[in-house]
Amino acid sequence: MNSDGDDDALSWDGDDALEARRPEVRRREPAPVLKPAVPASADSAADVAEEAEADAGDEPGGVGTVTLLLLGILGGIYLLFTIGWIIGGVRMQAPVMFTLPAFLYQGALWLAVLAPALWFAAVLVATRRSKDWVRIVWLIAGAALLVPWPFVAGGAA
Repeated sequence: MNSDGDDDALSWDGDDALEARRPEVRRREPAPVLKPAVPASADSAADVAEEAEADAGDEPGGVGTVTLLLLGILGGIYLLFTIGWIIGGVRMQAPVMFTLPAFLYQGALWLAVLAPALWFAAVLVATRRSKDWVRIVWLIAGAALLVPWPFVAGGAA
């Protein structure tokens, strides 16, 4: 009887008919990899090696520990700002409803609630290839701009 280790517990003597009905599994062979042509002269080979080293040196090495810590702290601040905009916006709804139609206020509230998350995501995407300090500066600028003033002012009153 032909059996794999996984199928031993699920088979009985005389199950040869079941094995005949199993489809054959064919494995695809990987496609051949084409290698670039090797330069003929030694000078060309040296130039290619120098370009490869220069390209490898330009790639970012990843996010450092300090940057990762600052991104986590700033991400937490942006999350708190989102919660602050929700609480402050809901608190302000009753006093503002006589000046604005409900759909305008709801639209503005949703934009204010989504603004911190959108800013954080936009900075991460836009500064992908920038230095870490540029990303941190943009995130700090966004934190200064997106303070949930309805929550801050409502908490003091």
